[in-house]
Amino acid sequence: GNQLSAFMAKAKKDITPRHKLLRDRWCTPEIHEGYAELLTEIEMVQPNLIITLGNLSLWALTGNYGVMKWRGSLLETNGRKLIPTIHPAAILRQWENRPLAVYDLRRAKRHMTSREYDNKPRWRFSVRPNIDQALKTLSQLIAAVEATPEFWIDLDIETRSNHIACVGLSWSLVDAICIPFMTTANREGYWSPEQEAEIVWRLYKLLTHKNAYIRWQNGLFDAQYIYRHWHFIPNGKQDTMISQHSCFCALPKSLAFLASLYSDYYVYWKDDK
Repeated sequence: GNQLSAFMAKAKKDITPRHKLLRDRWCTPEIHEGYAELLTEIEMVQPNLIITLGNLSLWALTGNYGVMKWRGSLLETNGRKLIPTIHPAAILRQWENRPLAVYDLRRAKRHMTSREYDNKPRWRFSVRPNIDQALKTLSQLIAAVEATPEFWIDLDIETRSNHIACVGLSWSLVDAICIPFMTTANREGYWSPEQEAEIVWRLYKLLTHKNAYIRWQNGLFDAQYIYRHWHFIPNGKQDTMISQHSCFCALPKSLAFLASLYSDYYVYWKDDK
């Protein structure tokens, strides 16, 4: 009856002497035997790419669960490429998911001819920069904005306890910086008051410049926080959430969903801590 609870315990009270631990779940011998057969078959076939259909195979080979979150991700298992997508039975129950599976399979086709993901970008991401790195990057961006009409900058903020926890900026497909303002290691904040004031001043000069074209996701949310705490509104030019909803109103419009469609090298990240 397609009830995995017959083979995988949902709660501690469901665990019996027949259940043995596999990854993070207690499973009956049937699952253990099927898992061993799967690994044997993979070694026999030596595939360039594995496509998992549905939750069970995704979990068995990666330990991740939730195929609607992970679908389309470029993953690896035991040194082999793996792309998960939706199970055909689930598509028959919800036909509107068919285009997503087709999209995932087209992505798989592009990656099926080699053992490694081809042309993977070499990202230049700066995370938790020191004050010199943060100010230098912002100064370089201000100079670029002043010299370049219609200089696009991707902007995103994360919030915590009604305050801005960090700001992310990206100006190319491979360049980005995340500037934190809150940290669990210091209740007073990531920067000294003087350092934070200098960073916010440069963010103001950058994000309100007439040549700065700000692209963001659900920009009204970010704008209200930035205005409330820093008293300026970025020069927003495109909201990806609104663009998606205007073109495909029947599809989800979350940032993770958009990334799964439009990012060539997508890996689900929203549950990262």
